[in-house]
Amino acid sequence: DAAGGPSPGGATRVLPALGGSGKDSWVCPALDAKLGAQLNDLVTVAAGALPPWCAELTRVAPCLFSERTRLHHLRASAFGVSRSLAWVQERVVAQRRMAFAEELLAAERMRADAEAARDAEVLSEAIDQIAEIEERVARDRLGSLASDIARVRRDDVPAAARRLMAAHASSRRVLEIQFEGESGFGTGVTQNFYSCVANELQRAAADTTAVGADGAKRPPVWLGAAGGDGGATALAGAGATGGLFPRPVRDAGAPEALRDDFFALGQLMAKACLDRFCVPLPLSAAFLALVRGDPVGTWGLPPPGATGGVVSAYAALCRDAAGGPRATMAAQDALAAPAPGTEFAARYLHLSYEMSVADFLDALGEPTFVCPVTGVALCAGGDKRPLTVAELPEFVRLVMQFWFRDGVSAQVHAFRDGLQSVFPIEPLLAFDAVELRALLCGRLEIEWEESELQRHILPSGGLTRDAPAYRLLIEELLAMPHAERAHFLNFVTACPHLPPAGLEMLEIEVAPQRAGLNTPTSQTCGNKLYLPAYRTIEELRQGLHVAFANAEYGGLHENTN
Repeated sequence: DAAGGPSPGGATRVLPALGGSGKDSWVCPALDAKLGAQLNDLVTVAAGALPPWCAELTRVAPCLFSERTRLHHLRASAFGVSRSLAWVQERVVAQRRMAFAEELLAAERMRADAEAARDAEVLSEAIDQIAEIEERVARDRLGSLASDIARVRRDDVPAAARRLMAAHASSRRVLEIQFEGESGFGTGVTQNFYSCVANELQRAAADTTAVGADGAKRPPVWLGAAGGDGGATALAGAGATGGLFPRPVRDAGAPEALRDDFFALGQLMAKACLDRFCVPLPLSAAFLALVRGDPVGTWGLPPPGATGGVVSAYAALCRDAAGGPRATMAAQDALAAPAPGTEFAARYLHLSYEMSVADFLDALGEPTFVCPVTGVALCAGGDKRPLTVAELPEFVRLVMQFWFRDGVSAQVHAFRDGLQSVFPIEPLLAFDAVELRALLCGRLEIEWEESELQRHILPSGGLTRDAPAYRLLIEELLAMPHAERAHFLNFVTACPHLPPAGLEMLEIEVAPQRAGLNTPTSQTCGNKLYLPAYRTIEELRQGLHVAFANAEYGGLHENTN
C-alpha cells in the first residue's frame, strides 16, 4: 500500500492461480456470506453505495466467492444505476411472489377447475383473485427499463444483427426484437433472435463456398471450420478445450473484414449479456482466456482426434518426458524431448495400434516446422526445417505462440474492443474463462438432477407435483440425452443452453394444455410449458418429439392463449 506495507490485492492475486483446479475449495464461506448480505441490503445496492472491497475482492480473488454470488454482484453493480434498480426490483418481486405462492396456486387451481366445469362465474372470480395477487406482488415498482423495439426479417438475421449492434451498442436502453410478419414479442422472441444469430454464425463457419465482397473465396474464421480443417464442430464441445477457436492468420495481419467480424461478435455478446440474454455460440474457453488477458498453455490445445489435436498429443508426450504433471489453466507446462522409441500412437493419439514417436514422424514424410492446420511456417525457414523428436518441445512452443498469440491477436483485440464499446471489461474479470463462456454463451453442459428439476420446474395453473403428466416430464428430462435437453430448453426458453447459474435462473412453469390439444406448446417470454395430460412415457415422448420438430420450423411453438 501507500505506506509501504503489504498490499491485500497483491496477496490475494496468488489465489486465482491456485484455484485453477478444484477452485470451489477456495470459496470462503464467511466472505461469500458477507458479500451476499451486502447485496441483500437493497437500499445500498440501489444507491450504488456498495463498499469498495466488494468490487476489488471479486476481481482480484474471485475464487473466494461462489459463482452465484459473483453473478449477483455483477448484476447489482456493474451496469449503472438503472440496471441496479431493476435488479433490486426483481429481488423484491421474487420475494413477494414466494410469500403469495400458496394463494396464487389455490387461485390457479380454482381457475383450472372452473374452466373444466365451464363455470363462468367461478372462472371470473378466480381471474379476479389472480389479478389481485399479481397486483400485490408488483406493488411499488418504480417502472421498467426503457427499451427500443427493432423489427427484423428472419431471412436477414446476421446482417440485421450487425446493423443493430452498430447503431445500439452504446445505448443504455434494452434492445427488444420482433420479427416482421410474426405477432410474438417479449423476452422469448429477443432471445430467439440471439439464438438465430448463433445458428447462422455456425452455419457460415461450415460453409466452404463463402466468398467475400470481391468474389474471392473467404478463408474459414474458426479452426475446424472448412476445407482441410475438418467439420465446423470439430472443436465444439464442453470443458476447457472444447468450442470454437479463431483460425490463426499470418503475421502480415488479419484482413479488415476479419477484424470487423470479431468486433461485431464482441458487440453482440456484450449487448446480449447487458440485457440478460446469451448468444449460444460454443466459443472456446481458451479464446475467452485470451480476451481476459490470461496466458494459454497446453491446456488450451484441441484434444487428439480434433483439428490440430496431434499438437496436444506431442505436448502430452513432452510433458511426460519432463516428468511434470499437467499444468492448470493458470500455469504453463514444462516440456522436454522424449526418447525416440517412446510409444506414441496408442497412448497419446488413442489409435488402435502402437507406433513409436520416431516412426510416427517418419510416417508423416519429412514433417517440417509449419502449422499443422494452416500450413504457415512457424519460424523463418520453418517450411524447410525438419521436425525431429529432439525438437518436438520447440515445435509445440512455436505452435502455441502462433495459435495463442501472434496468429490470433487481431481477432482477440477486435472482439475485446467490440465488447468494450458496450461496457468496460473489468466487471467480467471476476469470472474465469469457463465461467465467462457460460455468462456470454450459456452453459454448454446441460446437467441436472431430480431435486434440481423439482425445485425449478414448477407446476402451475392447477397442475400439481402428483399429476401423472408432471411426474412423467421429470422422469423424461432425467433420461434425455444432451441433444434432447438442448431441444427442450430451446422449445421453452428460446435458448438451447442453460444460463450461468443453471435452472434457477429460468424457473420454468408447467401448466395444463387447453382441451383438444395433444401436443405441448410454450410461451418463451415467460418460460412456460403447456403440457397435455399424458398418461404414459411413450405419449409424452411422442408429443415432445412433434413439438421440438415443429419448433424448428416456427410451428406449435408459441402458445398464444
